[in-house]
Amino acid sequence: MNWPNPRRSASIAKIEYRRSIRAMLKNPVQLLGFAFFLLVFVGGPTLGGSYVAYRFGGQIDQLPDSLPLLDFARGGLAVAWLSITALVVARAVGKTGRIDHEAGILTTVPARDAVGGLVLAEFARIGSVVALPLLSISAAWSVALGTPTVFITIVLAMLGLFTTAILAGHIVGLLLKVAFARSELLTQYKSVIAVAGFAVYMAAILSNALGRVMTTLGGLLQDVPTAWLGDVFMLGIPGISVSLSRVGGAVAFVAVTIPVLVSLDVRTATWLWYGDQVQVENKKYDSDESSADFLSGFVSRPTRTVTANVWRRTKRAPLRLLYVVYPVFFMTAPLQNAVQTGVISDFLAISIALYGAWAIGATALNPLGDEGAMLPVTITSTIRGEQFVRGHVLAVTLVGLPFVVVATAVAGVLSPLEHWVGLTVGSALLSVAGTVVALAIGTVFPRFSSVRVTRSRRVVVPSKSAFALYTILLLAGFAGTAVAAVPAGAAMVSNVISFWSSLLWQPILLPPSTIRIVGGAVAVFLGVVAPPLAYRYTVRKFDRYVLG
Repeated sequence: MNWPNPRRSASIAKIEYRRSIRAMLKNPVQLLGFAFFLLVFVGGPTLGGSYVAYRFGGQIDQLPDSLPLLDFARGGLAVAWLSITALVVARAVGKTGRIDHEAGILTTVPARDAVGGLVLAEFARIGSVVALPLLSISAAWSVALGTPTVFITIVLAMLGLFTTAILAGHIVGLLLKVAFARSELLTQYKSVIAVAGFAVYMAAILSNALGRVMTTLGGLLQDVPTAWLGDVFMLGIPGISVSLSRVGGAVAFVAVTIPVLVSLDVRTATWLWYGDQVQVENKKYDSDESSADFLSGFVSRPTRTVTANVWRRTKRAPLRLLYVVYPVFFMTAPLQNAVQTGVISDFLAISIALYGAWAIGATALNPLGDEGAMLPVTITSTIRGEQFVRGHVLAVTLVGLPFVVVATAVAGVLSPLEHWVGLTVGSALLSVAGTVVALAIGTVFPRFSSVRVTRSRRVVVPSKSAFALYTILLLAGFAGTAVAAVPAGAAMVSNVISFWSSLLWQPILLPPSTIRIVGGAVAVFLGVVAPPLAYRYTVRKFDRYVLG
């Protein structure tokens, strides 16, 4: 085969890598999340792992002979290969399977050079994250054992692992993109498939099924070629008797696999980029789709129209609510603990109530921007501001409120929480009040431009200012309610204020009764006073809105 030109591929990779960095720098939320990831999942393991490797790595010969270190290395690297491959598959399907300005690039350089650039760019992105901990820990272990061979063999084993896994994952990702590009059915339901895949992934994590599967695979994959890299990994460690035949097999595996995978990658990419794609016809939606006519006896026709329009937009583009799912990741630990132990903690019950109330309002956080190209039609129609606001409130509460109430009540009953009835009622009231406030915040800070969620998909999401302000206000209202209703909560807040103030300056002693009064005042303002004011503001803003 004609290999990718190293110079042109490196140039394309450099451009792709810089674009990904610039895209992240332009998104403060994504940048903050990535910084948190680096701090917790890269910085911490690097420091901790390097210390452990340096402090205890030289004592590996003192471990009992019954401990199968070599088997752990073989199974661990085989499972790691699958994990990296799965990660690259997901990234190739979502973002990295196509190159930016594809038509211009493919008329300038051969497809093989573009493929080489994409793979090198992905290798650089992943390497930017794993290089520091890998080099630091292996160097510390090498110093502890007093031999440089440890560093060399570990780095070589991991280099072969990442290279073959990235190539294999890129090929599988491109094949999936080919399937979506050629199948009209898959193209129409790719959003549903993505949501279902994410749900399965989260269920596997929460139930610890993923951990059990990976543990089982670690034992089953002891003899596959990727497990041979475990012998290379352990080759430089004194006292470990590796199989030289497996070491030779690992070298042959990497040497043979890389050119084969590169060839397959080029062919698959060419098939994707130059092949005909299915042209999905614009779907014709029925007039009664997502109809709100069952509300005809309760609300006016314009209000029902607004409600139905919100439901239609969500049904046609569910990815526009992807941001609502993000906080679920912060609940992974308590959810996983509840699934594994069968016991729901107080913290989880409160978290479910808080998240449910937040999520309902968050879905209505960009009422003007969600209209998109239809905003001029909506503004100039006979729909009045009060009907516009009521329609949005009904749209999100009719769907979300029953789930929040049931989930909070069930979690409260199954938890040791004593005030679960008050928690359920409070979450329901906060859901409605928060939605009205969210509409006002979204009207003050609208967002009309779209953001990219995949390489080929852009959606309109709320502005960062609206997102942050709404979250802060809802947390303040929830905390105020909890402090006012639960005496123990007020005492805890008083102790926290005293502790931190003593560290910063001098202790500030506030009696719990004062804390409860302040919390109650905040809760009353945000739950009783703010919603009517927000309602009137949003109505007036809509009625007086001037198209720019």
